[in-house]
Amino acid sequence: MGHSNKTRLALLAAVLTTIVVLASSLLLPGPLGMWAAILVGANGIAVLLARHLVHRWEQAELRKAMEEQRQAKMPEPVAEQPTASSEPEQATHVQYPVSAVPLPSSEVDYRFLFSATVCWRQSSPKTVVPHASPGDLAVHWILTRARELTVLERPEDYRVVQHRLAVALGTALAEPYGHVVAWAVDVSLAMSDEDTKRLERLAEMRKHERMWEQERRMEISMRRYLSEDVLKDTGSAVVWWLSRHTDQIEESVQMIGHLAQLTAAANSKEIPGPDLLRAIQAGENGRHINGSAQDL
Repeated sequence: MGHSNKTRLALLAAVLTTIVVLASSLLLPGPLGMWAAILVGANGIAVLLARHLVHRWEQAELRKAMEEQRQAKMPEPVAEQPTASSEPEQATHVQYPVSAVPLPSSEVDYRFLFSATVCWRQSSPKTVVPHASPGDLAVHWILTRARELTVLERPEDYRVVQHRLAVALGTALAEPYGHVVAWAVDVSLAMSDEDTKRLERLAEMRKHERMWEQERRMEISMRRYLSEDVLKDTGSAVVWWLSRHTDQIEESVQMIGHLAQLTAAANSKEIPGPDLLRAIQAGENGRHINGSAQDL
């Protein structure tokens, strides 16, 4: 409703109110001033009431027009088509096989040979700056993740490291720039035949070295025992012999000369000659006979 229509409605309401008030003044007695005040107040109220009704009517018409416009636009949305097409795009991915790629180990001179099937897809179709070679980017991302693990592992443990790689690379992760999401399946880790033979030979050598080192320590301990305890002097040697042959007294006496020679040689002393050995032997025999006679 325009401004002119509002004015006409207000004038109409004022005229009708004036007619009603004048008719009432003719039918009902009263002073003229009272009816004039009633006329002015009634006209004001009529005008305000008319404007209020017109305002409410305009608001109702405006809401009705907006509702009709909204309902008319509802069939227009096209968001469902991209949604339907985006789901298969997220589900599909590209596969790229890699074979025998060298990766570092904890030993500088030995490298693992990495093979796998790299799977990748675009992380977002709305990437601001697309990559020229997303497949190479995905492979580089997988090799970077694999290298971070293998560089800490020993080359001889490649069979165990293979399972660790399969677990770590099986998770789909976006590369740092956010262009692609990549993961790997059919992960395999191996060593070259030459390196495998070298590692096996080194393992055997380490085993022999540890065994030889243990035997050497045992030999050193035995030499220290013989030189510092058993062959410290002739008496110690005789006691050691007797402790091992307690039931061979006569044979022990006959061994005194030999033990004296061993003791002298072990301590870098002059070895007793045959005469001295016979004297020692005779002396020991005499002490042995005297001891036996006293026992009798």
